[in-house]
Amino acid sequence: MKKGNCSVSRSQTCERRVNEVSEPSSQGISNAQAALAAVSAQGNWADTKKDFPKQRLLIIITGGPGTGKSGVATGFLSFLERDDIVRLSYDDVKEKEFDRFGFDNETQKDRLNRFSLEEFYLMLGKAMWEGRTILTEYPFYQRHKPRLQELIDEYSYDAATIFLYTDIHTVYQRFINRNDGDRHPGHLLSRYHIEDFSPETLIHEKQVPDFEEFAGGIAHKEYDVGLGISIPVDVSDFSKISYEEIYQRIIDYY
Repeated sequence: MKKGNCSVSRSQTCERRVNEVSEPSSQGISNAQAALAAVSAQGNWADTKKDFPKQRLLIIITGGPGTGKSGVATGFLSFLERDDIVRLSYDDVKEKEFDRFGFDNETQKDRLNRFSLEEFYLMLGKAMWEGRTILTEYPFYQRHKPRLQELIDEYSYDAATIFLYTDIHTVYQRFINRNDGDRHPGHLLSRYHIEDFSPETLIHEKQVPDFEEFAGGIAHKEYDVGLGISIPVDVSDFSKISYEEIYQRIIDYY
């Protein structure tokens, strides 16, 4: 895997730049399970679903790799008790296309990722055209901000950015643990076709960056895209996340 811009001599500088990009501690359970446990631990907030002042709202959950975006999204939706919110994930789109088309090298994989991103934007635009409340989660950064802003403007949407962060060493360990779990193999391989894939392939061909590569690969990325209200959330410990506070900040802003 290509190394980032952080050499060993610059590791402390890089560490400072990426110090706010991690995810909640799972302690042996999945992010989704931990997030749901956090929701339950917060007690009975209400017996009814949580409404927003405006239906045309895009909720963006972002943060570096391994920040627990999917788990926090699951936890927040459970808190809201809203089955009408559209949940969109760019990773879900990529994984579908990994299985549909496959790839033989990094060039083909990069091209498939670009196609998948365009498909994701189309899906997002369709949900906006329908006037739905939308929640999306991905490590969005400044590269994605202009297109997201364009869609927000085109469809007259409001936005809320929930930015997840913690220290770089914690997030790297969680990133490694996630890759050793049930993550889709297409993310981890330079060649993948579902018809000839076997678990043994991961043992011999899985690409896992070392700490310097990982830190260098995210040091230049600003994950707080700052669309609409920006809500930073420390995810060092799932049990300390207040979904009530996140919800209240959104409704107070709009």
